[in-house]
Amino acid sequence: MSTFKPSLLTAALIAAGVSHSVSAQEQETAKKNEEVEVIEVRGISRSIIASIDKKRFGDTVSEVVDAGDLASLPDISIADALSRLPGVTAVRDSGQSSQLNIRGMNGDFIQTTLNGREQASTSGYSAGSRWISFDQYPSELITQAAVYKSPKASLVEGGVAGSVELKTANPLDADKTHNFNASARFSHNDAASDIDADANGERLSFSYQGKFLDETLGFGIGAAFLNQPNSSVEFSGHSPEGTRDIDGDGEANERSFNGYQYRNSVGTDERLGLMSTLVYQPTDNLKVQFDYFHSTFDSEDRKNGLNLEGLSRSSDLYDLRNAKLENGFLVAGDVYITDTNGPWVEMRSEDQSTESTTDSFGLNLDYSTDKWEISFDLAHSEGEKTRRDMIASMHAYEFGTATLEDGTVVETWQELSNQYFGFEHQSTDAAKLVLGHDYTDLAHMRLGDWEQFPHKYTDKIDSAKLDFKYHIEHDIISSVEVGVRWSKREFTDQRSTFRWGAREGQNGYRLPNGEIVTNKNCEFNHQSHACVPHDLTGFVTVKNGGGFDYFDLDMIGIANSVFGAGNYEGQQTWEHNWTLVESGAVKEEVTAAYVMANIDTEIGNIPVSGNFGVRAVRTDTKSIGIQQIQGDEVGDSITDDNGVTRTDYRHVNYGPEYTDILPSLNLNFRITEQDQIRFAAAKVMGRPPVNQLRGGAGSWADTANDGVSRRYNVWSKGNPNLDPFRANQMDLSYEHYFEDGGAFVAALFWKNIESLIEDVTYFEGEIDWSSIGLEVPEGFVPGQYQTTRNNDKGGYIRGLELAYTTLFDNLPGVFSGLGLNANYSYTESETTIDGGSNFPDLQLDLPGLSKHVWSTTIFWNIDKFTTHLNIRYRDEYTYLGATPGGTTPTTADEYTVVDWQATYDFDNGIQTVFQINNLTDEPNTSNLGSPLRTGEDKVFGRQYFLGFNYSF
Repeated sequence: MSTFKPSLLTAALIAAGVSHSVSAQEQETAKKNEEVEVIEVRGISRSIIASIDKKRFGDTVSEVVDAGDLASLPDISIADALSRLPGVTAVRDSGQSSQLNIRGMNGDFIQTTLNGREQASTSGYSAGSRWISFDQYPSELITQAAVYKSPKASLVEGGVAGSVELKTANPLDADKTHNFNASARFSHNDAASDIDADANGERLSFSYQGKFLDETLGFGIGAAFLNQPNSSVEFSGHSPEGTRDIDGDGEANERSFNGYQYRNSVGTDERLGLMSTLVYQPTDNLKVQFDYFHSTFDSEDRKNGLNLEGLSRSSDLYDLRNAKLENGFLVAGDVYITDTNGPWVEMRSEDQSTESTTDSFGLNLDYSTDKWEISFDLAHSEGEKTRRDMIASMHAYEFGTATLEDGTVVETWQELSNQYFGFEHQSTDAAKLVLGHDYTDLAHMRLGDWEQFPHKYTDKIDSAKLDFKYHIEHDIISSVEVGVRWSKREFTDQRSTFRWGAREGQNGYRLPNGEIVTNKNCEFNHQSHACVPHDLTGFVTVKNGGGFDYFDLDMIGIANSVFGAGNYEGQQTWEHNWTLVESGAVKEEVTAAYVMANIDTEIGNIPVSGNFGVRAVRTDTKSIGIQQIQGDEVGDSITDDNGVTRTDYRHVNYGPEYTDILPSLNLNFRITEQDQIRFAAAKVMGRPPVNQLRGGAGSWADTANDGVSRRYNVWSKGNPNLDPFRANQMDLSYEHYFEDGGAFVAALFWKNIESLIEDVTYFEGEIDWSSIGLEVPEGFVPGQYQTTRNNDKGGYIRGLELAYTTLFDNLPGVFSGLGLNANYSYTESETTIDGGSNFPDLQLDLPGLSKHVWSTTIFWNIDKFTTHLNIRYRDEYTYLGATPGGTTPTTADEYTVVDWQATYDFDNGIQTVFQINNLTDEPNTSNLGSPLRTGEDKVFGRQYFLGFNYSF
């Protein structure tokens, strides 16, 4: 076969010590070629050029972020670095990147591995999920991240949109015998002081790599610590609930938000990441490697502010004056509350803090000869996440006395009379608000509701795989690979609750003997705490932020005072049967095998490389939970946390088994030394989101359509019988690599998704229950089944990606250090999802799909000074926001994020760093179909970093 002559790019990378993909012959040729001018690359330039090198010599359509050395990337999490790649975007949470979207598809369609091993997830908000929360992976501990847009048979299945492969360092590949890196950066958020939040934080990391026993034993260890404020000013509109007659024309076809919430969020993200690697390679033939990765991410998230709710209630309960409509949607008005059952105004405090832990370890054994290679890998990954989900509601009350019909005089309480508020929507901004009462006046304000809904999710994966590669002498095929993989995965959800009072406000009286009578609903657990509004004195602090005064409530302190310490823990109770129904587990056992041939040939005078193969995957899914039965049938004895036993539920354990055959083809045509064309085709699959596979269900009984028979109806939060996402895809790209170290890439992609998942209600006679694993109690006929299903709304996703990188080394003087890295993506699709209550009778784009996405990085090296500016733009897209018990779609608005960094290298191994993230203070906003229907507005502020890196 013919061999490439090295380009200036290759030579530059060899000189920098970062090019590991090129062959030994190419490296030797480059070293001997004294005529080649070597380009010095440092900092982000080094990372960008090394990433181009990995892409150029890869055997799939892929994008790579190559850090070179540990702690060399400027980003807080690896998601920030990945979001600058063509076709890759990020969803910002707490002002920083967390969930990735690839080619218009959200995290549900992405597979993520660490050192080739599938990773447990801690990303769920209201239930377990599959997508990886990338902010748990510190960029300081990741040396390389690759996004595989086209699969090959040897890759772990699951990436319909793409697969993300994260890699940690092998210490035996380090430049020196002992290598040490340390970094310290101090941060400041310029908006935190506006809401009395902590503005300062720090980010610390270190790593060590050493080689021992004549470089046969390698040891690496690294740690990264982050303590960073995550404060924000937030506005949200409560989802509309139905239609009503607002304009007075007699037709109930106008809509409005159900209310508005203004919150100041105060908290701190604290993350500790640990990495350790031990490698033993006594000969060139044998290598044994053990990897361990640990991450804890505690996100404090306390929210305080105003909440206005209940506009969807009957118009008889309040007066709406000065109403203004935009295309049938209420965008301004004055609300005068005339009944205590109508809308309400409250101060609300919440604690949505989460604690996440991830542990992953793996043992890998590689043995090779001149002819064959064998690899065995054993791995375990587990994640656990808890969320507090505490809510407290404080209303304005008035107190007095009343005389009952029998003449008894009682003490009374009800919400303050004559309350009113006015609102006016603003384009892509929080609605203006006018209040008719001081809701920080302790003469009236009382605690009327305290509740919590603790969540705990776990995800555990055990896996083993065996791979074999055999090198052959053939004109077309250079080697053949075969392998098998087994994995066992289990997700668990635990739901519980404690509720006291009512968010809508309390109304009642006390008899002379102390007995309390409530006129409005008041929820209790078994402790039977008295339902009386409680004094806030000593438990609240009045603060100002976001343009209004609000209460900062000591939620634990007042709970201890009202209920007594330990008397308000979350419980699983039959009183709230959903806590047991929605708790459960999903188990998956997967067996996969593949065969793949690697291509190394010529067509004419054009070298052709790549691979073709097939992967067969057998999946066995089982959902474990409880399901309610009706009638005289006796189920299992199940006891709740209050000691109450019921027998009208039974344990269920059911789900399907299915097999997927996944062929794949990757071809790379090197038409010149600098030009190549790639073509890829494959069938891919991804398993459904785990929260949609839950088999637990509640039920109710009524009369069948015949008017006589008893009918058994079931509601469920999921469906274990869902089919996976399946798609066929093709990629075609052209790549040109410049002599000065840059590249131009143009790519077309096309996917055809078979189906999506949607909520559905099957009515009596529409489905055979026995075929889906449901049993009907004796004496009943099957009725409604409320669940999720695969729909027929699949279709294509297609798009264009352009990327351009250049070094302006031909410019005079200091300008020769300039460089540019830019990319643009266009994506369109015919796939849609139902708009739900937010967009009735409308179909929305696939969640995560932005038609236009671009990123530009300008970098400049001037002797020892390096700076770069990155600008990322994302067009609007459908976002599935978390709501109690599920998700609801909104349209996330377009945004442009600007980050800037500058570094200076000293001769003693110290590098100073100054960085600003979110330079333009870009908010997160969303809407319900119009800029005047802002659904969410979050302002995070700018984040400043000042620090140093040290290495020797």
